[in-house]
Amino acid sequence: MIRRTLKDQRDRASRYLLYGLFILLPLTAVFGHRGIAPWLLLASLPAFARGDFWQSAFGILFDKPNLRDPFFAGFLAIAGFCLWIFISGFWSPKHHYTLFLNVAAPILVGGSVIWYALNLPRLWTYRLATAFALAITGGMFVLALEGVTDGFLRDILPPNDPSADGSRDIIALGRGVTALVPALFPAALIVSMIWSRAAALGLLALGVVAAFSNDVAANAVAIGAGFTAAIIAFKAPLTSLRVAAIGVIALLVFTPIAAALIPVEAVFDAVNAQMPDYMQSQFSSWFHRLAVWKSVASHIIEGLPFGYGADYARVWKETADFVQVPGAAIPLSLMPTHPHNVFLQIWLELGLPGVAAFGLFIHFGGTVLRRANLPVPNVAAIIGALAAITVSVLVEGSLWQVWRLAAMALAGMGIALSYSLHRQWKA
Repeated sequence: MIRRTLKDQRDRASRYLLYGLFILLPLTAVFGHRGIAPWLLLASLPAFARGDFWQSAFGILFDKPNLRDPFFAGFLAIAGFCLWIFISGFWSPKHHYTLFLNVAAPILVGGSVIWYALNLPRLWTYRLATAFALAITGGMFVLALEGVTDGFLRDILPPNDPSADGSRDIIALGRGVTALVPALFPAALIVSMIWSRAAALGLLALGVVAAFSNDVAANAVAIGAGFTAAIIAFKAPLTSLRVAAIGVIALLVFTPIAAALIPVEAVFDAVNAQMPDYMQSQFSSWFHRLAVWKSVASHIIEGLPFGYGADYARVWKETADFVQVPGAAIPLSLMPTHPHNVFLQIWLELGLPGVAAFGLFIHFGGTVLRRANLPVPNVAAIIGALAAITVSVLVEGSLWQVWRLAAMALAGMGIALSYSLHRQWKA
């Protein structure tokens, strides 16, 4: 009896902890997007405190290991990817032996919150799914408000923005939107199940306002891509899962080739000749990325087959050449800390073993999802989140930014909550 009482108290405390974290989530996205990673760590504590998490989650993997099981094979693939990151530290310029934790930790923590969301009792599934949806809605609302008012809340609350034009706060707000965009799709699904489809569309529209008003075009593109992909998934869920996995693997494999073929000089000449100066300045960051991607693609070959080692790009920045980009006041480096493309970064720093391990993880992950016989709305949420993530991966992401991986795990938590809600309340 005492043991049962202690267990009940633990579970109640865990769920109230999640309530509190969902209240803090909008503030985290607005005032410190990097806080998404520690937020997720705190959200994982309820799972880590339960013995059945360790028994069931790892028992599934190791009780009867079988390479024919895509779940076990996928685990080995991502474990091998993290191991290769560690090994590459032996020849990386700064010998970052612990950098693999930037990937391994969000995977472990993300897996724990997904497990917890899948093992909630019926009433708490409804409560925490509702809290998740309200947290994403609140975050997008405040971010949209900040975008429309040029960062009113960040202006009146410390610390003050040290940049002369306030650009640092605006960039941070844009990244806050980036942190919530993947979770927007499972949140919209939960809203549609609890309230209405019109409310779900309203949430997506709120995300669009937050994206456009905070001056990060990639966020608007990500939401548009996610919405389009989700609509397609409603019509052909299994085909969408298969095409999504194949598409991500194809992008991983062929991105260096596509980047190498970018006619940077021709594009810059055409822009200088035909585009007004004020428009050039608005798109200068995109022109810069074209030059960076081509430069990285040409640099990859010399580092094959094993790559230059984890975080090589940050060291390359110190000696990289400069290029005059249309719309930029000064020449810009051909390596701005990271390539702004995760697939190129994997090729550059981790070489063929990293590409192979990551590609296998995507393949086996897609197989697991296809065999899971998920409800169509949940498939649509998965495909929508994946499309949004892929856009971010292609045009701005870095493998070593833990908050971006935590944002993906947050979306996974939302998908698990929406699945549990469908299974327990809508089945």
